Amino acid sequence: MTFTRQTLLLAAVSSLAAAPGAAQSIQGVIVSESTHRPIGRARVFLVDDKGRVIARYTTDSVSGAFYLSAPKRGTYELRILVGRGGLSFSPFYSLDSNQTIDGAFAAPDYAPAFLEAFLADDVTKAAAVGPNDDPSLVRYPEEMLQIRRNGIVRTRFILDRAGKPDMSTFQLLESDDSSFTRSVVEAIPRMHFAAAERDGVAVPQVFEMGFDFCLKNAPPRLKGENVFTVRAP
Repeated sequence: MTFTRQTLLLAAVSSLAAAPGAAQSIQGVIVSESTHRPIGRARVFLVDDKGRVIARYTTDSVSGAFYLSAPKRGTYELRILVGRGGLSFSPFYSLDSNQTIDGAFAAPDYAPAFLEAFLADDVTKAAAVGPNDDPSLVRYPEEMLQIRRNGIVRTRFILDRAGKPDMSTFQLLESDDSSFTRSVVEAIPRMHFAAAERDGVAVPQVFEMGFDFCLKNAPPRLKGENVFTVRAP
């Protein structure tokens, strides 16, 4: 599974004409979604439409201001990292030659656990689902069996240094039905995980996990790492 996008809210975004010869750029401030106060020391990345990081900037510790210059016209987005694990994205922008986009970008208010946990790309050994968990740990909802319905659930939570899920950080990213969600929430605390490591030291990690509820002979819908397939009995 790839990291699910959490899109930034935008306020007062404007497009400005730059002086002749000036580079195309995105600038502004990163602010809190709830208080609108500047967020200092957030890391801001300019990413092109192929997912490549073109430029990076750490916001001013007081004003939350940043400036990013693109080498050429094109389509770009901002990737914002608050703390270690508070990741969000802007919409894509089309930057014309010598154009500047200026605005305030409101980042979500993350729980302290997210600010302290690492992303999978920032650890030397990523957290993972234990290999020996019994699929029966996750109950296929009886009501979904009766109507012969498949479903998926995608989640995000913190795995601590011992590989234990912190359910106070649980986030539901997608679910086809609340009964599937209940089964997942009941099962996660009983599951086994391998903790993340950074240079040989166990660290907390922001972890995304998918659950694919499949009737017999139904093809799975979710692919990739950290996907738990639940087959109907």
